Amino acid sequence: MYTCRFAQTIEGAALRLDALPLGDVPRGLGTPSQYCLVEENGDPVMRIDVYANTGGFADVQIWHNWLVIGFADMVHFVSLETRQHSSHALWGYFGHLYPLPDALLVASASDLLCFDAQARLQWITEQLGIDGVVIIRVAGNIIYGEGEWDPPGGWQPFKLALCTGHVVTEQ
Repeated sequence: MYTCRFAQTIEGAALRLDALPLGDVPRGLGTPSQYCLVEENGDPVMRIDVYANTGGFADVQIWHNWLVIGFADMVHFVSLETRQHSSHALWGYFGHLYPLPDALLVASASDLLCFDAQARLQWITEQLGIDGVVIIRVAGNIIYGEGEWDPPGGWQPFKLALCTGHVVTEQ
């Protein structure tokens, strides 16, 4: 069973792993903004060095066969089987990961993105807020969320169709 976590420092067996650098990697590498460690049954098996020019919210989760890292203004997908990886730039800062059985929702400062189980982008819904997007719940095919339009505290609700990302209007 895989587990994952961010670490401020690395030591022991994790130091001997070949690091996979992701993000805004500087020449000569340098010190990463975040270390991400993947363990299998308590033993370190993968180390990701995440670089960014800015800080911000961070989240790491295992979803299907992917290690998913959200940090700064990017979301990264790393295959747990092959170590192949892909990254997707976000508009504004990364907010939250919302894993569902058949979709992964990624919230940024203003947008909501939906990825399938092969880490392919399915849709983006833009301009849901200006300083944060959160999902309250997903029920059936409807995403219920809020976007912050007037910080601090000026949250406005929205409803989106899970399969398309289109705004759902009241009938």
